Amino acid sequence: MFKSPSRIIQAAIAKAINTEYELVLNSREIVLEICYPKYGVHYTSAIALAIAHRLDIDAMLIGKKIVENCSQPLEIAAQWQIKLWDKGLLNICLSEIYLSDSLDILMSWHLEEKTFEISGDQPNLWQKRNIFINPANQAPEPIPQYAHARCCALIRLSNIYIEDPLHHQTIDKIELIEPAEISLLLQNLAIADYLENENTLPLSRTVSKQVNRQKLSRSLAEAFLQFYDCCRIFGVDCYAVQRRLLLLRVTQKFLVAIAPPEVHYAIYL
Repeated sequence: MFKSPSRIIQAAIAKAINTEYELVLNSREIVLEICYPKYGVHYTSAIALAIAHRLDIDAMLIGKKIVENCSQPLEIAAQWQIKLWDKGLLNICLSEIYLSDSLDILMSWHLEEKTFEISGDQPNLWQKRNIFINPANQAPEPIPQYAHARCCALIRLSNIYIEDPLHHQTIDKIELIEPAEISLLLQNLAIADYLENENTLPLSRTVSKQVNRQKLSRSLAEAFLQFYDCCRIFGVDCYAVQRRLLLLRVTQKFLVAIAPPEVHYAIYL
């Protein structure tokens, strides 16, 4: 079972709050926002501010205790670091190794076989099993549709012009990674987390599920287009090529996976 960095961080913060203040929170109540590259960190949380009035304790003091509790386990320290920021905000930064491992996990994660498949005539490209045109269906949003088309085109080019482009599945070098690469990875992680846990949401939130899918799809597409503008795939060093091709394949997969049920991206786009 996939467990995203955000889910692990939420659980650690919830445990810290319970340890210090005997306040039991569901980990989903610990809202994490992707803020990279703002502040130079990956996530931020205002949970200390959110519970300060409830506990009648200053948010800075709450934040300090959370940081102390979350910084002690060596396993956590090797994966991510949490720091107290202005007014009690908590800033979280993932380690380079953890980012690399997360990309490998997303790459190896297969989608549900009942709904998705890898195209037989287009290696490495994911698609829904039932691709059809129905006038009653909602038209795809243009930005995710365009991002998906760009992904497919670049993956095809890599198969033509780069010999054995993904011979090594593990990222060997992550230094000097571009901000646009990290932003794209974080958006993919957010979608993987949502897909893994969407069935646990209450049935009363069916409408919000659809809205969440649309927002996640749009956010991923926008992050990809920023990546597309900033990061060359061809004519760069082998480590950059390796990272970026993995990101391309992961992004194409999750653009298909997060698309609303009535939207079917044609593989030829």
